[in-house]
Amino acid sequence: MLLVFNKNRTTMLDSSTSERVLAMYSTSNSWEEWNKLKNNAWSRLLEDLHIGYLDEDILDILLEFFMRPKSFTKSSCSGRITVIDAEYPWAKEDTMTIFKKHTPVTHDEIRDVLSRPYAYRLWLSIQGPIYHVYVYDVNEAEEVLRVAREAGFKHSGIMRTEWPLLVELRTGVRGDILLADEQGPLLEGERLKHVVDIANSILNQAKNRNRRLLTALRQRRPMDFWKPALVKAKQLGIQ
Repeated sequence: MLLVFNKNRTTMLDSSTSERVLAMYSTSNSWEEWNKLKNNAWSRLLEDLHIGYLDEDILDILLEFFMRPKSFTKSSCSGRITVIDAEYPWAKEDTMTIFKKHTPVTHDEIRDVLSRPYAYRLWLSIQGPIYHVYVYDVNEAEEVLRVAREAGFKHSGIMRTEWPLLVELRTGVRGDILLADEQGPLLEGERLKHVVDIANSILNQAKNRNRRLLTALRQRRPMDFWKPALVKAKQLGIQ
């Protein structure tokens, strides 16, 4: 079974539908096209790593996806803590992220943010990891989703059915804490420190999912990955 998400609804694909979709992709798209897309994504990853834009916390995980012949990633995040200036933390309009960090935050960092002017309300938002994995076919999508769910990414599914398929991995780990409203900051001193500690604890839970995902990916490496080592072992007489 596969979950397919779109703007209006979530759809469950049964096995027969998955097979039909797989047949459509396998006959209309070539490895040459796929490798071009994957090489472009790889070049972008290296560029982001060079300029310091890449979230290095998940570099090992991104490499695991790229090592899979039928997968690669774009626009992924290891989990983060942000401060959002908005009426509500889920707002899409009239909102601004004024602080962002992928590692634990300190009391002083959040206190500094609270000392600045803001327009609406300030929300301390903790978001779990998210991965956008492009896959060659439905079989690979199914395998990626199995790996994801083993690692605790329960809110995962296919985001689009156009080739290449896009699989989004999400954990459901999230927290939103109101720091300040129209009248000013709501937390200070020991209370603020306590809230920051809670935020860091939630982030740690999110990061734990990344460790589980890395382990699951390593355990499910495609057999093709091991062929060079197996050939060499045979040449050396190692069973």
